[in-house]
Amino acid sequence: MLYTKDVNLTDDTLTTILTVPSGYVAHWSLLFASNHDGSTKTLTVYIDKVSGGDIYIIDDKNISSKDFLQFSDGIFVLQPGDAIKTQGDTTCDFTVACTVDIQPAPQVTVEFNGS
Repeated sequence: MLYTKDVNLTDDTLTTILTVPSGYVAHWSLLFASNHDGSTKTLTVYIDKVSGGDIYIIDDKNISSKDFLQFSDGIFVLQPGDAIKTQGDTTCDFTVACTVDIQPAPQVTVEFNGS
């Protein structure tokens, strides 16, 4: 099922956009971030992997006033418990939206490491 979740950021509070529920995987296909502020602000968006480590999609990226950033040319596969998180400047006005396709998790996950 396709699902779009969005958050509004007004400060530098770390915010979870989406956590993949237990028993499901999510195919993340769209990230849209819009700066509504009157000046350039920075934005960070990353995947907090339940297995450890983070995957930074945007790391302190400057986004000009009234501009937007969109990623839609690929897919990230998120596992149960993985979370998409975001953080803006100390003072900011961002809308950040993500679209995912949530599907039942397969019984076995192949790790592609020869095991």
